[in-house]
Amino acid sequence: MSRPNKTDEMKRLRELQEQLETAKVEQEKNSRKAKFPELLALALTAMKSNRERTWNIKKGSADNDTMAKLNEKVKTDGEAFVKAYRRIVRNDLKRWWGAELQKAYIQGAPDALLVFYLSDNPNETKPLAYALKKAADDYVRGWELLGKKNRKELSGPLDRVGNGALAVQILIEQLKAGGDKLQEVQAKILEITFADPIAALGQKNSESDGFTLGETLG
Repeated sequence: MSRPNKTDEMKRLRELQEQLETAKVEQEKNSRKAKFPELLALALTAMKSNRERTWNIKKGSADNDTMAKLNEKVKTDGEAFVKAYRRIVRNDLKRWWGAELQKAYIQGAPDALLVFYLSDNPNETKPLAYALKKAADDYVRGWELLGKKNRKELSGPLDRVGNGALAVQILIEQLKAGGDKLQEVQAKILEITFADPIAALGQKNSESDGFTLGETLG
């Protein structure tokens, strides 16, 4: 029985090393994903601080000391979110974080959460945030047409499919597959009502590890 040559052994060792490195990277990413609830809590806190300050400015009843404290709280809470965002999301989890915020919005969170906390630089990501908001509104409206009006019961795109295929098309496919005449009619109504959103958002993601944030929203 011939022994494997050194070249084959080295090749196998390199393959094993690459597999271990890949597994290590994936494990680290999953560890950071698990911290999304922590990051979401910081985003909600920062958003509430901004709202409290805005409310006091509009009312004009807060004295200088109160406004100074409010300004300091906005600054502190904002910096805490940004620091955590850069530690947890970095560059490789932006799509997943966007889906997390979109899901929170679908389930009833204020749109400010999606618009201002999609990244650590909301001025750059506002166009994408508004596109994701519109897609989420279409998702919610599609279910409302079928009588499911409690937003907290909706799973959102993260649990269902890719963000690029936001629910309207999936919902139509589910209705068509049901085989019920009423469902067929509902599917046709949705196809007519959401012709444009379906064209723009109905691209299923081919990636195996998730989906592309704003895949066809450009």
